[in-house]
Amino acid sequence: MIKRAILFGGKAIVSVMDTTSTVNEAVRLHGFSQPAAVAMGKALTLAAFMSAGFKGVGNKLTLIIDGDGKGGKMVVCGDYGAKVRGYMENPKACEGEDAKVCDVVGKNGSLNVIKDFGLKEPYNGLSQIVNGNIDEDFAFYFTTSEQLPSAVALGVKMKDGICQKAGGIVVQPMPNCSEEEIFILQDIVSNFTDVAALLCEKNAEEIIDFYFGHFEISHLPDVYEEYKCSCSRSRIEEMLITLGKDEALDIIKTQGEIKVGCEFCNSEYVFTKDDVQRLFR
Repeated sequence: MIKRAILFGGKAIVSVMDTTSTVNEAVRLHGFSQPAAVAMGKALTLAAFMSAGFKGVGNKLTLIIDGDGKGGKMVVCGDYGAKVRGYMENPKACEGEDAKVCDVVGKNGSLNVIKDFGLKEPYNGLSQIVNGNIDEDFAFYFTTSEQLPSAVALGVKMKDGICQKAGGIVVQPMPNCSEEEIFILQDIVSNFTDVAALLCEKNAEEIIDFYFGHFEISHLPDVYEEYKCSCSRSRIEEMLITLGKDEALDIIKTQGEIKVGCEFCNSEYVFTKDDVQRLFR
């Protein structure tokens, strides 16, 4: 669940996410090592937060974290309603090691944020990786690329290959937020040093009420995020149609069948010669 509230009568927004089930689904699908699961869990939580604010059903988000860490490139997508998915080039990165998130992500590289709102051109934001921890990297991105100074605290607690708790807290002051109010928020955010442990003690609503309830506060509707892939056999069929009948049959002739795999959920779609003939009939 994602809980959100407006503070100071509209001068700031706080979002608290519990993404434990989403991270566990990602681990089940991809078999992430424990350090890689922590890194992916943080990225999925960020994608859930960003896509929870989408207004249009067709709005889409893509986060590309391209660092020099052992995990390689990470790609995370979010759709309207905080439906997220992601993959990592090396999901077994740092397996068996006492590694940090920055070892998986890397300390050098770039963050690319693509938002597609159905307009002529999608929004494309770019910033540098600060330290590979993802929290600070995206706090820097929001400040420099979207001119929206943000406090970002993310946490994932893993044990024996299972996510015990995952989530995040993001506080974003609006342009009309005063320096005094920003100072108050910064002081509160300094308490969020271990978000996963905090979420084990309090749920999202309790965190907002405990830390921010004494301000002028109004709650926004809850958003129920989940790990959900958008692939389907019909979408792959559309792709094959754009490929063309001759080229599709040429692949069948060479390989005996067409296999198309999804990197986000590891599903595999197989098309025989009869399938292709039927598709183009």
